[in-house]
Amino acid sequence: MAYETGTVNSATDLLAVIQSFAQNNGWTLNGSLLQKDDAHIQLTANSDDELQITGLRNGVDSDPDACPRYSRIAFDSDTWPTNAIYHIVAFNNPDTLWMTMVSGVTDHFHLGFGALEKTSNWSGGQWFHAQHSPNNANNACYSLVDGGSYSYWGGAAARECGLFWTQKDGRAWDSNNHISKTSYLHCELRGYIWESTYSANDKTDLNAVHGPTIFTPIHKNNPNSFNGQTVLTPFNLFLQNTDGHYMAIGHVGHVRFVKLTNYNPGDILTVGSDRWKVFPWHRKDSDNPNGSSPGYSGGTTSTGVLGVAVRYDGP
Repeated sequence: MAYETGTVNSATDLLAVIQSFAQNNGWTLNGSLLQKDDAHIQLTANSDDELQITGLRNGVDSDPDACPRYSRIAFDSDTWPTNAIYHIVAFNNPDTLWMTMVSGVTDHFHLGFGALEKTSNWSGGQWFHAQHSPNNANNACYSLVDGGSYSYWGGAAARECGLFWTQKDGRAWDSNNHISKTSYLHCELRGYIWESTYSANDKTDLNAVHGPTIFTPIHKNNPNSFNGQTVLTPFNLFLQNTDGHYMAIGHVGHVRFVKLTNYNPGDILTVGSDRWKVFPWHRKDSDNPNGSSPGYSGGTTSTGVLGVAVRYDGP
Protein backbone atom coordinates (compact mmCIF):
# COMPACT_ATOMS: atom_id res chain seq x y z
CA MET A 1 0.00 0.00 0.00
CA ALA A 2 1.09 3.58 -0.78
CA TYR A 3 -0.35 6.56 1.11
CA GLU A 4 -0.08 10.33 0.74
CA THR A 5 -1.79 13.33 2.29
CA GLY A 6 -1.65 17.06 1.59
CA THR A 7 -3.85 20.02 0.65
CA VAL A 8 -5.48 21.22 -2.57
CA ASN A 9 -7.27 24.44 -3.52
CA SER A 10 -8.97 23.50 -6.78
CA ALA A 11 -10.06 20.67 -9.03
CA THR A 12 -6.95 21.19 -11.14
CA ASP A 13 -4.81 20.81 -8.02
CA LEU A 14 -6.57 17.56 -7.14
CA LEU A 15 -6.25 16.25 -10.69
CA ALA A 16 -2.49 16.84 -10.62
CA VAL A 17 -2.21 15.06 -7.25
CA ILE A 18 -4.13 12.00 -8.43
CA GLN A 19 -2.26 11.73 -11.72
CA SER A 20 1.15 12.07 -10.08
CA PHE A 21 0.32 9.62 -7.30
CA ALA A 22 -1.10 7.10 -9.75
CA GLN A 23 2.01 7.26 -11.94
CA ASN A 24 4.19 6.69 -8.90
CA ASN A 25 2.20 3.55 -8.19
CA GLY A 26 2.23 1.72 -11.49
CA TRP A 27 -0.33 3.60 -13.59
CA THR A 28 0.61 5.08 -16.97
CA LEU A 29 -0.59 8.56 -17.96
CA ASN A 30 -1.30 9.33 -21.61
CA GLY A 31 -2.97 12.71 -21.99
CA SER A 32 -5.95 12.56 -19.62
CA LEU A 33 -6.01 8.74 -19.55
CA LEU A 34 -4.63 6.67 -16.68
CA GLN A 35 -4.03 3.02 -17.53
CA LYS A 36 -2.96 -0.06 -15.63
CA ASP A 37 -3.48 -3.50 -17.16
CA ASP A 38 -7.11 -3.58 -18.37
CA ALA A 39 -8.28 -0.49 -16.48
CA HIS A 40 -8.47 2.76 -18.47
CA ILE A 41 -9.66 5.78 -16.49
CA GLN A 42 -10.11 9.30 -17.85
CA LEU A 43 -9.83 12.23 -15.45
CA THR A 44 -10.46 15.83 -16.50
CA ALA A 45 -10.79 19.15 -14.67
CA ASN A 46 -13.23 21.22 -16.71
CA SER A 47 -12.72 24.13 -14.32
CA ASP A 48 -11.22 24.85 -10.92
CA ASP A 49 -14.51 23.65 -9.39
CA GLU A 50 -15.20 20.36 -11.18
CA LEU A 51 -13.19 17.13 -11.52
CA GLN A 52 -14.77 14.50 -13.78
CA ILE A 53 -14.03 10.78 -14.01
CA THR A 54 -15.14 8.18 -16.55
CA GLY A 55 -13.98 4.84 -17.97
CA LEU A 56 -12.99 3.61 -21.43
CA ARG A 57 -12.93 0.01 -22.59
CA ASN A 58 -9.47 -0.68 -24.03
CA GLY A 59 -8.75 3.05 -23.82
CA VAL A 60 -11.07 3.86 -26.75
CA ASP A 61 -12.78 7.23 -26.27
CA SER A 62 -15.78 6.64 -28.52
CA ASP A 63 -19.05 4.71 -28.58
CA PRO A 64 -19.54 1.92 -27.57
CA ASP A 65 -16.27 1.67 -25.61
CA ALA A 66 -16.52 4.93 -23.69
CA CYS A 67 -18.84 4.85 -20.69
CA PRO A 68 -21.83 7.07 -21.56
CA ARG A 69 -21.83 8.45 -18.01
CA TYR A 70 -19.33 10.24 -15.82
CA SER A 71 -19.09 11.02 -12.11
CA ARG A 72 -17.47 14.02 -10.51
CA ILE A 73 -16.53 16.08 -7.49
CA ALA A 74 -18.15 19.43 -8.19
CA PHE A 75 -18.96 22.74 -6.54
CA ASP A 76 -20.70 25.89 -7.68
CA SER A 77 -18.44 28.39 -9.41
CA ASP A 78 -15.61 29.72 -7.23
CA THR A 79 -16.66 27.69 -4.17
CA TRP A 80 -14.07 24.89 -4.18
CA PRO A 81 -12.88 24.68 -0.55
CA THR A 82 -9.60 26.33 0.41
CA ASN A 83 -6.83 24.12 1.80
CA ALA A 84 -8.92 20.97 1.54
CA ILE A 85 -7.03 17.97 2.94
CA TYR A 86 -6.73 14.89 0.76
CA HIS A 87 -5.91 11.30 1.69
CA ILE A 88 -4.96 9.09 -1.24
CA VAL A 89 -4.00 5.41 -1.27
CA ALA A 90 -3.07 2.86 -3.92
CA PHE A 91 -3.12 -0.93 -3.77
CA ASN A 92 -2.36 -3.97 -5.89
CA ASN A 93 -4.28 -7.25 -6.10
CA PRO A 94 -6.70 -5.90 -7.13
CA ASP A 95 -5.49 -2.57 -8.49
CA THR A 96 -7.32 0.12 -6.52
CA LEU A 97 -6.84 3.85 -6.05
CA TRP A 98 -8.98 5.72 -3.52
CA MET A 99 -9.00 9.40 -2.63
CA THR A 100 -10.91 11.15 0.16
CA MET A 101 -10.95 14.94 0.37
CA VAL A 102 -11.91 16.67 3.64
CA SER A 103 -13.18 20.24 3.80
CA GLY A 104 -13.66 22.18 7.03
CA VAL A 105 -13.18 19.03 9.14
CA THR A 106 -16.77 17.82 8.62
CA ASP A 107 -17.34 17.48 4.85
CA HIS A 108 -15.94 14.54 2.90
CA PHE A 109 -15.72 13.85 -0.84
CA HIS A 110 -14.59 10.60 -2.41
CA LEU A 111 -13.22 9.38 -5.73
CA GLY A 112 -11.93 5.93 -6.63
CA PHE A 113 -11.18 3.59 -9.50
CA GLY A 114 -9.54 0.30 -10.29
CA ALA A 115 -10.21 -3.34 -11.09
CA LEU A 116 -12.87 -5.50 -9.46
CA GLU A 117 -11.83 -8.71 -7.69
CA LYS A 118 -13.95 -10.95 -9.92
CA THR A 119 -15.52 -14.19 -8.72
CA SER A 120 -15.26 -15.85 -12.14
CA ASN A 121 -13.92 -15.23 -15.63
CA TRP A 122 -15.94 -12.62 -17.50
CA SER A 123 -15.15 -9.67 -19.76
CA GLY A 124 -14.69 -6.41 -17.91
CA GLY A 125 -14.01 -5.54 -14.30
CA GLN A 126 -12.82 -1.94 -14.30
CA TRP A 127 -14.87 0.44 -12.17
CA PHE A 128 -14.92 4.10 -11.20
CA HIS A 129 -16.72 6.26 -8.66
CA ALA A 130 -16.93 9.86 -7.50
CA GLN A 131 -19.10 11.76 -5.03
CA HIS A 132 -21.52 13.44 -7.43
CA SER A 133 -23.51 12.62 -10.54
CA PRO A 134 -23.74 15.17 -13.38
CA ASN A 135 -27.02 16.38 -11.84
CA ASN A 136 -25.98 17.15 -8.27
CA ALA A 137 -26.41 20.78 -7.26
CA ASN A 138 -23.46 22.35 -5.43
CA ASN A 139 -22.27 19.09 -3.84
CA ALA A 140 -25.72 18.18 -2.42
CA CYS A 141 -25.82 14.44 -1.69
CA TYR A 142 -27.28 11.80 0.60
CA SER A 143 -27.02 8.08 1.36
CA LEU A 144 -29.55 5.55 2.66
CA VAL A 145 -28.70 2.36 4.53
CA ASP A 146 -30.97 0.35 2.20
CA GLY A 147 -29.30 1.60 -0.96
CA GLY A 148 -31.15 1.34 -4.24
CA SER A 149 -32.33 4.93 -4.10
CA TYR A 150 -32.72 7.42 -6.91
CA SER A 151 -33.59 11.08 -6.70
CA TYR A 152 -37.30 11.80 -6.36
CA TRP A 153 -36.86 14.86 -8.51
CA GLY A 154 -34.94 15.26 -11.73
CA GLY A 155 -32.83 18.29 -12.40
CA ALA A 156 -30.28 19.36 -9.83
CA ALA A 157 -31.55 17.50 -6.76
CA ALA A 158 -29.28 15.66 -4.35
CA ARG A 159 -28.10 12.19 -5.38
CA GLU A 160 -27.03 9.01 -3.55
CA CYS A 161 -23.25 9.21 -3.12
CA GLY A 162 -22.29 5.79 -1.71
CA LEU A 163 -20.04 3.42 -3.66
CA PHE A 164 -22.27 1.20 -5.85
CA TRP A 165 -25.15 2.15 -3.55
CA THR A 166 -27.61 3.01 -6.34
CA GLN A 167 -28.51 0.40 -8.94
CA LYS A 168 -30.66 2.42 -11.33
CA ASP A 169 -30.34 5.79 -13.04
CA GLY A 170 -34.04 6.47 -13.53
CA ARG A 171 -37.42 6.50 -11.85
CA ALA A 172 -39.84 3.67 -12.57
CA TRP A 173 -42.90 5.90 -13.03
CA ASP A 174 -41.72 8.12 -15.90
CA SER A 175 -39.73 7.87 -19.11
CA ASN A 176 -36.97 10.23 -18.03
CA ASN A 177 -33.44 9.34 -17.06
CA HIS A 178 -32.30 11.17 -13.96
CA ILE A 179 -28.68 10.02 -13.77
CA SER A 180 -28.75 9.03 -10.13
CA LYS A 181 -25.72 6.74 -10.11
CA THR A 182 -22.18 7.69 -9.19
CA SER A 183 -20.48 4.26 -9.58
CA TYR A 184 -20.00 2.40 -12.86
CA LEU A 185 -18.72 -1.02 -13.88
CA HIS A 186 -17.43 -2.43 -17.16
CA CYS A 187 -19.34 -5.72 -17.24
CA GLU A 188 -20.25 -7.61 -20.42
CA LEU A 189 -22.19 -10.46 -18.82
CA ARG A 190 -25.52 -9.07 -20.09
CA GLY A 191 -24.34 -8.07 -23.54
CA TYR A 192 -23.70 -4.46 -22.53
CA ILE A 193 -20.30 -2.87 -22.00
CA TRP A 194 -21.05 -0.48 -19.13
CA GLU A 195 -23.84 -2.12 -17.16
CA SER A 196 -27.07 -0.16 -16.62
CA THR A 197 -26.10 2.97 -18.52
CA TYR A 198 -28.48 2.70 -21.46
CA SER A 199 -32.02 4.08 -21.69
CA ALA A 200 -33.50 0.61 -22.24
CA ASN A 201 -32.28 -0.78 -18.94
CA ASP A 202 -31.61 2.14 -16.61
CA LYS A 203 -34.77 1.43 -14.61
CA THR A 204 -34.82 -2.37 -14.37
CA ASP A 205 -33.52 -4.47 -11.50
CA LEU A 206 -32.58 -7.23 -13.94
CA ASN A 207 -29.93 -5.17 -15.71
CA ALA A 208 -28.60 -3.27 -12.71
CA VAL A 209 -25.50 -3.89 -10.63
CA HIS A 210 -26.70 -4.68 -7.10
CA GLY A 211 -24.70 -4.06 -3.96
CA PRO A 212 -26.11 -2.93 -0.62
CA THR A 213 -29.60 -4.40 -0.93
CA ILE A 214 -28.22 -7.92 -0.54
CA PHE A 215 -26.67 -7.07 2.84
CA THR A 216 -29.28 -4.66 4.18
CA PRO A 217 -30.01 -6.77 7.31
CA ILE A 218 -26.33 -6.60 8.31
CA HIS A 219 -26.13 -2.88 7.66
CA LYS A 220 -29.31 -2.06 9.55
CA ASN A 221 -28.30 -4.07 12.61
CA ASN A 222 -24.89 -2.48 12.98
CA PRO A 223 -23.26 -1.70 15.31
CA ASN A 224 -23.19 -4.72 17.60
CA SER A 225 -25.39 -3.89 20.60
CA PHE A 226 -23.13 -5.96 22.88
CA ASN A 227 -19.78 -4.25 22.30
CA GLY A 228 -20.62 -1.29 20.05
CA GLN A 229 -18.39 -2.48 17.21
CA THR A 230 -19.45 -2.48 13.58
CA VAL A 231 -18.97 -5.07 10.86
CA LEU A 232 -16.81 -3.88 7.96
CA THR A 233 -18.78 -5.19 4.98
CA PRO A 234 -17.12 -5.75 1.58
CA PHE A 235 -18.65 -4.00 -1.42
CA ASN A 236 -19.85 -7.24 -3.02
CA LEU A 237 -21.57 -6.78 -6.38
CA PHE A 238 -24.31 -8.93 -7.90
CA LEU A 239 -26.40 -9.29 -11.03
CA GLN A 240 -29.96 -10.58 -10.93
CA ASN A 241 -30.80 -13.68 -12.97
CA THR A 242 -34.02 -13.98 -14.96
CA ASP A 243 -35.37 -16.35 -12.27
CA GLY A 244 -35.07 -13.58 -9.68
CA HIS A 245 -32.03 -15.02 -7.93
CA TYR A 246 -28.71 -13.19 -7.72
CA MET A 247 -25.21 -14.16 -8.80
CA ALA A 248 -22.07 -12.72 -7.27
CA ILE A 249 -19.73 -11.14 -9.82
CA GLY A 250 -17.00 -9.78 -7.53
CA HIS A 251 -16.11 -7.17 -4.93
CA VAL A 252 -14.27 -3.86 -4.76
CA GLY A 253 -10.91 -4.46 -3.13
CA HIS A 254 -9.39 -2.70 -0.12
CA VAL A 255 -12.48 -0.71 0.92
CA ARG A 256 -15.40 -1.66 3.17
CA PHE A 257 -18.77 -0.25 4.14
CA VAL A 258 -18.84 1.05 7.73
CA LYS A 259 -21.28 2.71 10.12
CA LEU A 260 -19.52 5.39 12.16
CA THR A 261 -21.98 5.23 15.07
CA ASN A 262 -19.20 4.97 17.65
CA TYR A 263 -16.33 6.30 15.52
CA ASN A 264 -15.15 9.72 14.45
CA PRO A 265 -14.15 10.59 10.88
CA GLY A 266 -10.50 9.69 10.37
CA ASP A 267 -10.39 7.11 13.16
CA ILE A 268 -8.19 4.07 12.53
CA LEU A 269 -9.66 0.66 13.35
CA THR A 270 -7.54 -2.44 13.85
CA VAL A 271 -9.10 -5.74 12.81
CA GLY A 272 -6.66 -8.61 13.20
CA SER A 273 -3.54 -7.60 11.28
CA ASP A 274 -5.41 -5.02 9.15
CA ARG A 275 -5.88 -1.33 9.86
CA TRP A 276 -8.73 0.70 8.37
CA LYS A 277 -9.21 4.47 8.20
CA VAL A 278 -12.90 5.42 8.33
CA PHE A 279 -14.75 8.35 6.73
CA PRO A 280 -18.43 9.29 6.36
CA TRP A 281 -19.82 9.42 2.84
CA HIS A 282 -20.25 13.15 3.29
CA ARG A 283 -20.92 14.42 6.82
CA LYS A 284 -21.52 12.36 9.95
CA ASP A 285 -25.08 12.92 11.17
CA SER A 286 -26.00 10.98 14.29
CA ASP A 287 -29.53 12.46 14.30
CA ASN A 288 -30.34 10.60 11.06
CA PRO A 289 -28.12 7.51 11.44
CA ASN A 290 -29.47 5.61 8.42
CA GLY A 291 -29.40 8.63 6.12
CA SER A 292 -32.18 10.74 4.66
CA SER A 293 -33.17 11.57 1.07
CA PRO A 294 -35.26 14.40 -0.39
CA GLY A 295 -38.95 13.65 -0.90
CA TYR A 296 -41.91 15.19 -2.66
CA SER A 297 -41.92 18.19 -0.35
CA GLY A 298 -38.16 18.47 0.04
CA GLY A 299 -36.79 17.36 3.39
CA THR A 300 -33.43 16.58 4.94
CA THR A 301 -30.55 15.23 2.88
CA SER A 302 -28.05 13.30 4.95
CA THR A 303 -25.54 10.47 4.76
CA GLY A 304 -26.18 9.61 8.41
CA VAL A 305 -23.40 7.57 9.98
CA LEU A 306 -22.84 5.63 6.74
CA GLY A 307 -19.39 5.64 5.24
CA VAL A 308 -16.32 3.87 3.95
CA ALA A 309 -13.38 2.15 5.62
CA VAL A 310 -10.17 2.24 3.58
CA ARG A 311 -7.33 -0.19 4.20
CA TYR A 312 -4.54 1.82 5.78
CA ASP A 313 -0.88 1.40 6.53
CA GLY A 314 0.11 5.00 7.12
CA PRO A 315 1.39 6.74 10.26
